[in-house]
Amino acid sequence: MILSELPPARSIRPHAKSRLGCLNCKSRRVKCQETRPQPCHNCISRRLECVYPSNSRRITSREILPQKQRTSSSKPNRALAPAPSSLLRLQPLSSASSEGFTGEDLRFFHHFLLTAYPHLPFQSENLWKTSLPASAHHCPHLMHAILCLGASHLSLISPSGASYTAMAVEHRGKALKYLSSALASPNPPTRTELDLIVATTYALTFQASYMTDGLIDFAFMVRGCSIVTRYLVEQYQSSEMFKLLMPNDIYAHVWPLLSAEPFHSPEMVDACIETLEGIQPLLLQQDDTPRYLTYNAILSTYQAMKISAQQAFLAFTFIYSSWEHMTDREFIEFLDPGDPVSSLLLIHFVTATIMMRRIFEALRLDQVNTPRDALANHHWGIHRYESLPAKFRGLVEWQYKFITADKAFIESGQWAAR
Repeated sequence: MILSELPPARSIRPHAKSRLGCLNCKSRRVKCQETRPQPCHNCISRRLECVYPSNSRRITSREILPQKQRTSSSKPNRALAPAPSSLLRLQPLSSASSEGFTGEDLRFFHHFLLTAYPHLPFQSENLWKTSLPASAHHCPHLMHAILCLGASHLSLISPSGASYTAMAVEHRGKALKYLSSALASPNPPTRTELDLIVATTYALTFQASYMTDGLIDFAFMVRGCSIVTRYLVEQYQSSEMFKLLMPNDIYAHVWPLLSAEPFHSPEMVDACIETLEGIQPLLLQQDDTPRYLTYNAILSTYQAMKISAQQAFLAFTFIYSSWEHMTDREFIEFLDPGDPVSSLLLIHFVTATIMMRRIFEALRLDQVNTPRDALANHHWGIHRYESLPAKFRGLVEWQYKFITADKAFIESGQWAAR
């Protein structure tokens, strides 16, 4: 072979490739300036939230699951305990079916496929109706997450739905058991296995949103979705199944679907802002940075409602981001029902969620809107209000009246006449 026929030599990097860039730059495969803790220049120019990967290289049940459910369901059953070997590896078909599913389980599965499947991550609706249910037959934590989601949704919209609640709790307990064991596996998960864990955390998040006592579970699972997604991107740069996981991709998808006009009356939004600002002195007294992040995110959401639905959606996502930035201990303390300041903030979170309902409905492109499935959120706010010491209730009296009025409106069925 003559010299000219030799393939060109590969250039050698003058430096080791950095893996410490922010997640947005990783997903776009561009060089990050790595200016942590400050946002990188790329994210600043694109007006994106700049999130850096954590130092941890593993995810654990401590980060994702509510403490009481990391190792057991609300009613422990030794027969449900997973085998000590890795459950993260895809199980044979018999592993999900050997427990003996009932006729009611088939009803829940069918209801999930018909109307209860999640609409998140965005552009994954077909996955939830096709390949993910098929994978669930080999993946116990996903199968039970699907069944508990179908059962919980049916319990809210069906006249005889109360009888499904106990079955939903049972399936949720099994899903959490299997998921906890999957997270404890000593073997590094493949990208497909991580995708299925992402799917399970999303399904359990939606299911928790249908539980009248599910606020704490919901918050944990929202945070879990962020942590698992971040870990997936750190390890594999992208998902095999879900195409819209990173903030810049999500915003690019959502922006054209939402109005550029204000979508709430200024008077209503101003009332929310005024009452929220009444909480600020309590935060200053405690010098509480973690809660202040959530406070600022809620305030930004209210303010953005006066600008456009687009800006409101963007601001609302920062509420969830504020939870991810808390330490495990800070997050548990934040969710403590006995903490009045946290309860005040969570009542505002519920209020903002209800006010955002029209936006969320607009983003559920292929699903029939059933406002009754939002009733659990109202219970969260009402319960937190009723648990407050009397001296704090006046700070969120407006929110309490708004939540109860909207709950009565949905229960009356008047929304169907619109």
